[in-house]
Amino acid sequence: MTRRKIIGASLFFTLFGAMASLPPLILLFRFEAIIFGLPVATLFLFGLWVFLVIGAAWFGYALPRDEPHQPAGEEPR
Repeated sequence: MTRRKIIGASLFFTLFGAMASLPPLILLFRFEAIIFGLPVATLFLFGLWVFLVIGAAWFGYALPRDEPHQPAGEEPR
């Protein structure tokens, strides 16, 4: 994958995380089910958080470091 595609995917990932944590989507999980003693909405938010942390770590690993820009004609130090 090129740097440009990874940056675009990371932007989409950020927007997905923001949209997934908005109240209308969370309210879809607002019913009286209990899993492992926790409400489903709580498990959804925790699962979303774990997914976003793992995704951010992957993007941090996948994106190459920026090299300092050198004007044309100058030698590297």
